[in-house]
Amino acid sequence: MQTESALSSPLARLAAFERALLALPMLAGMFFGLFPLLLPQTFANVAQFPAEGLYVYQLAGAATVGYGVGLLFGILQQSWRAVRLVVIGVLVNNLASLYACGAELVSGHAPTSVYLFLVTNLLFVAICALLLTRHAGVPHPAPDVTSLAVKGFLVVGAVDAGVFGVLPLFVPQLFTLFNLHINAPFVIREAGAGSLGYAVVAVLAQRALNRVELPLIIVMAAVFNGVGGLVSLPYLLTGDVALLPWIIAPVGLIVCVVCLIGLRQVMGSKQQESATAP
Repeated sequence: MQTESALSSPLARLAAFERALLALPMLAGMFFGLFPLLLPQTFANVAQFPAEGLYVYQLAGAATVGYGVGLLFGILQQSWRAVRLVVIGVLVNNLASLYACGAELVSGHAPTSVYLFLVTNLLFVAICALLLTRHAGVPHPAPDVTSLAVKGFLVVGAVDAGVFGVLPLFVPQLFTLFNLHINAPFVIREAGAGSLGYAVVAVLAQRALNRVELPLIIVMAAVFNGVGGLVSLPYLLTGDVALLPWIIAPVGLIVCVVCLIGLRQVMGSKQQESATAP
C-alpha cells in the first residue's frame, strides 16, 4: 500500500539539480531531433554522413524529438513519477545508441561525429541510472486506467515500435529493400535505437496503467508518430522511397490521433477525480 508519507516524500519530486541534469538530454533530444528533421542534408554534411537517404535522417529526428518533448514536460511538472517511464525510455535509447556507436567504430569508418554521440550516450546513461537509483524507493502509483482502448494502444505500440527498433538496429541493410539509397548504417541504427526506447516504455506502461505516468509517454508517442507521419507525406508524391512512407504516413498519423484521444480520456478522468475529491 502507498502511504501518504511515501507519496509526499521529497524523493517523489525532482530536485533542482535533477531537473538540471535532465535538461541536458532534453536539449540534446530537441537539437538532434529538429536538426535532421528540418535540415537533413545539412545535418548529414555537418555530421560527415552520406547526404543520401535523407528520409531516414528525418525518421531518426522524429524519434529523437519525442524524447526531448517528453523530458521538457517532465521537468516542468517536477514529479518523479510523471517522468519515470520517460527516463527509462531515454536510458534504453542511449544504451541502444551505444551499440550503434560500437558497431560503427568496429567498422573502421566512423566519422568524428560518432565519437560525440558516444560521449553523450555515456553521459545520458549515467544521468538516467543515477536518477533511477535515487528514486528506486519511491512507490509506483496504483493502476487506475481501465480503458481497453488505451491498453490495446499500448500493446500495438509495443509491437510496432519493437519491430521498427530491433530490425533497423541489428539488420540495417533491410532498409535497402525500400529503394533507399543510403550508405549510413549508423543513422539507420540510431533510428532503431529511438524506436526501441518507445517499445520498452510501452511494455512497462502496460503494468503501470495510471494517470500519473501515462500522459507524458502518450505525448511522446503522439509527437514521434505524428511527426514521422508528416515527414513521410512528401515522399508519397515523389516516389523516391518505395513502400515505407506508405506504411509510416497513414499509421503514424492515425496513431497520433489515437494518442490525442487517449490523452484526453486519461486527463479527463484525472480532472474528474480531482473535482469530486473531498
